[in-house]
Amino acid sequence: MREMNQLVSHHPLVALAENDSREAREALVAATAEQFLDEGNTATLMERTLFSDILVKLYGFARQEVRLKLSAALAMADWAPVDLLRELALDAFEIAQPVISFCALLNDDILIEVVRACGFDHRMCVAERACIGERVCQCLIDTGDKMIMSALTKNMTARLSLVDFHRTMEALVDLPETLDAFVARHDLPPSLVAAAFAIAGAKARATILARVNPKISKLLQEVIGEATADAAKEASQRLFQKPLPKQAVDAVRTASQKLNVKPTPGVLVAALMRGEREHFVRGIASILDLPLKGVGAKLSGADIESLALATRAAQFNSSIVRTIYETLDTRSIPWSINDDRTVALVWMRCSPAAARIAFAKDMANE
Repeated sequence: MREMNQLVSHHPLVALAENDSREAREALVAATAEQFLDEGNTATLMERTLFSDILVKLYGFARQEVRLKLSAALAMADWAPVDLLRELALDAFEIAQPVISFCALLNDDILIEVVRACGFDHRMCVAERACIGERVCQCLIDTGDKMIMSALTKNMTARLSLVDFHRTMEALVDLPETLDAFVARHDLPPSLVAAAFAIAGAKARATILARVNPKISKLLQEVIGEATADAAKEASQRLFQKPLPKQAVDAVRTASQKLNVKPTPGVLVAALMRGEREHFVRGIASILDLPLKGVGAKLSGADIESLALATRAAQFNSSIVRTIYETLDTRSIPWSINDDRTVALVWMRCSPAAARIAFAKDMANE
């Protein structure tokens, strides 16, 4: 024991810790960071926590090159301590950017803190991040920055509430191209279809009409049609004010079932985001032409590879798989970097047809 104590007391880090000069503190945090990055992947949870506590406490003494090295190394590490990631995310943009863009461990609370405490570059980076939740989107929209809202319109994996969809539509009225991209999103709430159609340009209107059945399409064109923007808004409010939005959704669904029309991925994702899980599973089964019971059982397990195969076969975009997983999964198991790799491998190895065959085989083996 005496020999061990002597070894510890003569360790270079201990000597640096006993020196309270700024130069010694800078050297201590640099040496600690180096050791942490060398051993972090194999360290125990307790060891990582101790490293994190030291680095967070000494973070103010870390030189630029140390912070940049930590950010680059931890952005894709699924073992990185959250407290240390928070420090990096709140740092200067060149340090924060890799962590904000790629780190799956950043939670909504940290992202909201970044939006509120930091400037435009940080906010734009958050707005472009994959699969941000409703609370984060609300915070971004609260900034009132139309460039940030424009970035959200292009982020098809961002989850917006009904209220925030409406707020963003109103804010982007004077930016027609951006507005058109926004109202053409696959997750546009059904209750806003008429209002969106009223203010949309020709291309976005065509996209909206393609998603509704002929009866609703005719109604939209007759009542709103070529009216001025103000008149169209008033008409849409009169026409779709009370129960009609739900009736419109039901009409689309009924017509599709009668005509045996395959639902589109965008329609299914929008249904899932509204909480219509059964409708989503039924739609996947219809697209894949596989038994509903088997598809439902397979997807309910929230196995990443099975979900990736099903969505690949149904010709979804790979960026939406995480959103579907987090909406379907009831066990609150967080998405990890390994899940990103699984999805990427499925997309690389399988065509939609091959993915359907593999998914059907998995079903048969259950």
